[in-house]
Amino acid sequence: MRERVFLVSVFSKSDNRNEYEENVNELQQLAETAETNIVGSFIQTLQKPNFTTYIGKGKIQEIASEAKVKEVKTLIFNDNLSPAQSRNISDITECNVVDRTELILDIFAKHAGTKQAKLQVELAQLEYSFSKLKRMWKHLSRIQGGIGFRGPGEKQIEVDRRDIRRRTAILKKRLSEIENTTMIKRKKRSNAVSVSLVGYTNAGKSTLFNLLTKEDRYVANQLFATLDSKTGGLHQIGSENVVLTDTIGFIRNLPHKLISSFHSTLTDVTEADLLLHVADVSSASLHKYIESVDSVLEELKCGEKNVLMVFNKIDSVEGKMFAFHKKELMTKFPHSVFISAQTGENIKGLISKITEFTRKLKLTSKIHIPESMQNLISFIYKNTDILKVDFDAERKEYQFEIKVSGHILENIKKQIEKNKLEDYINK
Repeated sequence: MRERVFLVSVFSKSDNRNEYEENVNELQQLAETAETNIVGSFIQTLQKPNFTTYIGKGKIQEIASEAKVKEVKTLIFNDNLSPAQSRNISDITECNVVDRTELILDIFAKHAGTKQAKLQVELAQLEYSFSKLKRMWKHLSRIQGGIGFRGPGEKQIEVDRRDIRRRTAILKKRLSEIENTTMIKRKKRSNAVSVSLVGYTNAGKSTLFNLLTKEDRYVANQLFATLDSKTGGLHQIGSENVVLTDTIGFIRNLPHKLISSFHSTLTDVTEADLLLHVADVSSASLHKYIESVDSVLEELKCGEKNVLMVFNKIDSVEGKMFAFHKKELMTKFPHSVFISAQTGENIKGLISKITEFTRKLKLTSKIHIPESMQNLISFIYKNTDILKVDFDAERKEYQFEIKVSGHILENIKKQIEKNKLEDYINK
């Protein structure tokens, strides 16, 4: 049975009405993703949120009465609340109080699939939700689980600060061990061109990942449908070794604790050669979503990364208005590409853009190869751009000047060194 909830928000007179409505709509999507039963919504217009109770006490009494009538035990707030605000609201309403960050943390707890993701979520919950000392609130004796308490569970709420610090240390150690293992795996593919998908949650990144890698990652029309990053080979780039990574979706006001806890997961973003910023072109909040993603990238110190804007879901828009909108976007993002990951429209155009980028990463090198290494010579003709080639009859070797990606150049040099070693042994 789904948890019955009320959504609560404050509209300040200084707020932009359109942005506020988008924010409230996003809260509703988050609540739906958390699998709640939204019974009703309360909005109060104030000069600014109340310092002690967030909303006015009269509105709280109204919510308390409605909650009893409609058997609602949880209130979800659109903003983050202080411990005092949460406690005061809970005392009056006798309801579980969940703020925006706690709701997002709950969704992450629900969607975490790998051991690493589960540890990261628990760490973020400990550092945020449980640091608010919920264990001391009287209303906890009336609550059996619920949103904001998924993951570590009620046992964790009962522990004291010392145990929380101890558990946090254990989690950080385990995550560090996992990260070391992950780094070893990354080094094995360090010769490949690394491409990472980033974007606002529900922009269609996972659908695009499946299309490009022929994988079958879970896809759903909801916020944070997938949480764990996943890497696959991008085979359509010809001879280039390109790996594509799908990462967690970003969101406005993404909790800092999450960014911190998921830093090892987001290493795929920080170390990528190219970021594909996937944006839902059909969204009315397109520009705001792009700004939100850019903000998170800045926080991850990825502001100087190579970024290709990928405007997705063109199958959802049409007509003269879109033509005008597309022209406007192409002016602002001149190297962007417009696609539909759902239908496959213009995926070849995206592949072409990625291929163009990988070519720019190629290095110019001069190499000398013995005439006897015919297999390697054939490989060079097939997999490199040959700028110049000469044959030294006296040395019986070819002298190539080639343009080639780093990982192929390294493999060529390894083969040459191996041949030299075998010649030395044979002598």
